[in-house]
Amino acid sequence: MHILSLLLLLAAAQNPAARAREVAAKLPFAYRAYLELRREAGAISDPALRAAVEAQMLTPSLPPEAWAYAHLDEARRLLGDPGLSLPPPRKGDFLAAPGGSCEDGNHGYPGGLSVHTLATLLHARALAQAYKHVYGIELHADQLTAAAIWHDSLEAATLPWRADGSCGPEPKIAGVGAHHVLGLAAGILRHLPSDLLFVIAAAHSADPQQICAWLTAASILANGEKMTCPSRQTVEAFVAHFADSDAQLTGLAWSRYVARAPKGWARYEALAQDGDALLLFSRSP
Repeated sequence: MHILSLLLLLAAAQNPAARAREVAAKLPFAYRAYLELRREAGAISDPALRAAVEAQMLTPSLPPEAWAYAHLDEARRLLGDPGLSLPPPRKGDFLAAPGGSCEDGNHGYPGGLSVHTLATLLHARALAQAYKHVYGIELHADQLTAAAIWHDSLEAATLPWRADGSCGPEPKIAGVGAHHVLGLAAGILRHLPSDLLFVIAAAHSADPQQICAWLTAASILANGEKMTCPSRQTVEAFVAHFADSDAQLTGLAWSRYVARAPKGWARYEALAQDGDALLLFSRSP
């Protein structure tokens, strides 16, 4: 039994994904964010939507039934992208995932996806409260929660960890980080309503033409066909976009930390001692 335990520990040490999960669980601010997101997903009032979001957190990947897995050459042709590649199905760990490329993104550390996602969710709720207080608008709370948790979830698949503790850069699909279109494709396959898909797509742009282009690409990956884009813009879509718009700040904070911290796994060990990069940035001269 002792030898088996040693072998299991050795296997975990050699598996970058397992090591990243272990690091994320030891970063207090990251692990707290992850647990809070799990609670928020479980509190979604609509049963079908709650089940879909919880499933996405547990398996943040493109479902294996996606049309493009079996028809990659045709998907490349339809998207006009001969270099299109897809992450392996069923590969992805929300807790372990970074929130961006490790060197030049934001939240580029194990657990960074959870930290960024929780901040986005709280931004969205604060904006919803402001619009209710000032304009009397009652926004769709479940949509805002689902969109915040869903919007970057596929970074768990598109930013895999390497043995040296690095990740990224992320490939692009339809001119945007691959996680965005792949996440929308996962949403189509998990039967999210079209108006919610529009809200999720708006995270990276409030332009309806751009949103439609991403939804079309996602539909091709999911089903092999184009979809009819929703024509109505909603306040929820704008809120989702505004809530995800702090990359200038968090990216700057992370780049400054990267410049002074060691590389690879040692960087995340230092982060556990130093605290979150944005907190350090706020205290820097």
